[in-house]
Amino acid sequence: MNWKRIADVNLNRLNESLKFIEDVIRFSLENKDLLTRIRKLRYEFFKIKKAVPLADIISFRQSRYDLGRTATFDIQTKKTSEDLIIANLTRAKESARIIEEILKSINVKIGNRMKEMRFQLYDLEKYIIGCLRRNFNSRIIAVIDEKYLLAYRIKNMIDILENNGATMIQLRIKTLPDRKFYNYAVRIKKTLKKKDIKFIINNRLDIALAVGADGVHLGQDDMPVRMARRILGENYIIGVSAHNIDEAKKAEQGGADYIGVGSIFRTKTKSDAHICGLSVLKSMCKKITIPVIGIGGVTNKNYRDVFKTGASGIAVSSYLFEGDLLKNIRSLTLRK
Repeated sequence: MNWKRIADVNLNRLNESLKFIEDVIRFSLENKDLLTRIRKLRYEFFKIKKAVPLADIISFRQSRYDLGRTATFDIQTKKTSEDLIIANLTRAKESARIIEEILKSINVKIGNRMKEMRFQLYDLEKYIIGCLRRNFNSRIIAVIDEKYLLAYRIKNMIDILENNGATMIQLRIKTLPDRKFYNYAVRIKKTLKKKDIKFIINNRLDIALAVGADGVHLGQDDMPVRMARRILGENYIIGVSAHNIDEAKKAEQGGADYIGVGSIFRTKTKSDAHICGLSVLKSMCKKITIPVIGIGGVTNKNYRDVFKTGASGIAVSSYLFEGDLLKNIRSLTLRK
């Protein structure tokens, strides 16, 4: 068996896959921790390559006559960034295993180093998938309160929201029975077509898990963030409401993915809501590193003021659903 040709192909494949993953992390996910981890892996791979007779291996390369050069059996359409990165992680793991087996027949010590690198790839894959699942755009969060559920057909409501600029959808139910809460959540989840629009459940971790939502939003009287993270795992988005900087910092340190600050203005949805105002929101945006969203009383007349504070997004409820939903969502997203 010509192991040198097999080694050459898989060394190249692993090198290409690791570089692709690094670029996605660097330019798409923009995650410093992940970037550090993938670069350490690439450096370890560089040291392994230096320990093998690389020039000798390359001399056996016959890419012009390679039977797999024109093969199309493994060419599949990758629809999302998640599909692309999983495909390259799979290639990297496969190549790492093949290289490991070849190296063990030559130098057991180097082969074991390759084995350790392969297991680091497994860990990295899990962490990357978690980051991809928790990657979200918080610019326009449409908060569907229970009192608006009977005013619209679910399909019409979701179609309007996801095709006219909403980036996240949150379901907030306080008084309905659990069965009705669950049924509404299932219908919304099934209706949503775009993967990049995240579906968030208010308060209820059990409902979020049951319907396969993308995350939960917790209030100050709800379960602590750390405990919610232990229950949900790393793949779920967790947002937390905060009314002052201490609550926001505690949530951030506990592992929250975003902070909802409010109420910014007086709101019809919560008549007893404490008014924080734009000044508190602006202060939060300066001191908190995760996305900060302005909540409460946001309309087409004041949403620009919210963004001027540095907020990553707005959460809107009564303005959207009390009136012409299509017209109202377009007034916030400037869609025609």
